[in-house]
Amino acid sequence: MWAVLGICGSLRRNSYNAELLRLAGRSNPDISVIGGDLAGRLPLFNPDLDNDEDLPEAVTRFRSCADQAEGVIIATPEYAHGPSGATKNAMDWLVGSGGLAGKPTLLMSASPGQAGGMRGHLALIPTLTLMGSVLVDSVTVSGAPARVDPHGGFRDPAVLERVRLAMGEMATALSYSQQRTTTGLLRE
Repeated sequence: MWAVLGICGSLRRNSYNAELLRLAGRSNPDISVIGGDLAGRLPLFNPDLDNDEDLPEAVTRFRSCADQAEGVIIATPEYAHGPSGATKNAMDWLVGSGGLAGKPTLLMSASPGQAGGMRGHLALIPTLTLMGSVLVDSVTVSGAPARVDPHGGFRDPAVLERVRLAMGEMATALSYSQQRTTTGLLRE
């Protein structure tokens, strides 16, 4: 089983993106999503706190999950054609730690709008590339309110199938990454 860091960039109660992250975790029995609730607990990034003496406990836990994880799933809403502030803040806390380097990364978003959050993905790609992430797939869900049941769970067959396929791609990327690490092709 592979552990992947879950980053939910939405702080909203009954968030479509939090539900999308939970769905991803249920969609492949070989992948376990860890730390999915931590991004919202992080303080605003401050370089003065980014040292062993002052590092907030939430950041320590978040970075520990990133270090343990073999991959990453980022489920973020789109705000003003970019990722949410919570998503960007989580990335800022990981930049110096190397927690995403070489790790397969799946971008996901759900939105009431027609673009499904894809502009937020586009704005994240340069940051993720700089951090050494290996982008493997992308899932966008437009018209999210019409695709959930009364309890907020995604039940639309098209969404379920799209997430299942993306998680299959993630498993393939994790397997490939593990083989590269095992055979010594990927060294730090």
